Amino acid sequence: MAATLGAQHVLMAEDGGKMSMVCAADGLRPCVQRNGKVVEINTKGYVLQDVPEYLPVFVTVRDIASRTTSEQFNNAGQANNNFYFNATVESSYPLSGVFLVLDLQTESNGRIIFLSEVGTLEPNLSRPISVYVPMAAPLGSGQYQLHLFSGGAEVFQSTIPFWSREQTLNKMVARRIKDVHAAPPKLFVGTPPEYPAALRKSGAKGMAVISVRIGANGDVFDPVVKSATDPAFGEAALTAIRDWRFLPKVKDDLPVETKADVPFIFSPPGAGGAHS
Repeated sequence: MAATLGAQHVLMAEDGGKMSMVCAADGLRPCVQRNGKVVEINTKGYVLQDVPEYLPVFVTVRDIASRTTSEQFNNAGQANNNFYFNATVESSYPLSGVFLVLDLQTESNGRIIFLSEVGTLEPNLSRPISVYVPMAAPLGSGQYQLHLFSGGAEVFQSTIPFWSREQTLNKMVARRIKDVHAAPPKLFVGTPPEYPAALRKSGAKGMAVISVRIGANGDVFDPVVKSATDPAFGEAALTAIRDWRFLPKVKDDLPVETKADVPFIFSPPGAGGAHS
């Protein structure tokens, strides 16, 4: 089965004759908000409902492996038909109530939406995920989309193509500055730099300052290391900031390009990591 691109969504589950937004998962069961409490429900089905925005955090998905199997287990020709999905996820942000959704479009079974709990993601700690989806019939050819949610909001993740993320971020930035008359630039979404592996043994603390141009849509242009207490800190900060997105400077009701110096402070892992 091939992976495909999906838009941003919330997951809705049938709950007592109405549809409710899924805010978490307990194993394979959905959880919803009811009277201010998170409760587990039994559902007869799911719907992925389009929404205009992602949660502005980013999760890296690595080591993706998917496969299907079909094994006959008795003389009547009955078979176990399965879809397996494995990957590793990592976030620079602490995320709770994380769950994944696999949206399967199959030749034999039609559309299947499958939910599985991921749990809590600690900053910069890789988390393996493994999902097994049993099927009633052989899958045949098909496609799937991966969605990751935190607290019910879909997050940006690395299987979403760069151009799609950029288009969505452009719209999200535009909405946030629509009625702004004047404002300095402000970080909107960006992954903190990794502490340099070459310096982990020494455990050195340090800093770097990156000079950038921030475009009228919040994009980062021409980042350069202005200063760094160690070249490795400068390179780490430079790598991180290239993927950042700002809310641009607004002057006289219009977004404008501006220049900025962005400081980064580094501490060894376990002592605060890196931040700006």
